[in-house]
Amino acid sequence: MQPKFLRRSFIAMPKHDPRPDYTVKEIAALTKLCRETVLQLVSENRFPGAYRAGSGSINSPIRIPAAALDHYRTTQPLAIS
Repeated sequence: MQPKFLRRSFIAMPKHDPRPDYTVKEIAALTKLCRETVLQLVSENRFPGAYRAGSGSINSPIRIPAAALDHYRTTQPLAIS
C-alpha cells in the first residue's frame, strides 16, 4: 500500500489544459501591452507557469499557458473612468 501523502499528491495533480500556450508576442497583442511589459510581468511571476521552451537556455522562447493568462486577467484591478 502506498503512503498516504503519495496518494494525495497523485489525486491533486492538475488536469492537462487542452488550450495552447502563447508566445510573448501573442500575449502582448491579447492584452494590448508592449512586448517588454509582458517580459517584465513574466519576470515578476504575474503569469504563473510561464516557461522557456526548447532547451530552456536564456535564448529559448518563453511560453505562457492559457491558464496563466486567465489568472492575469482576473487579478488585474478594474479600470475606473
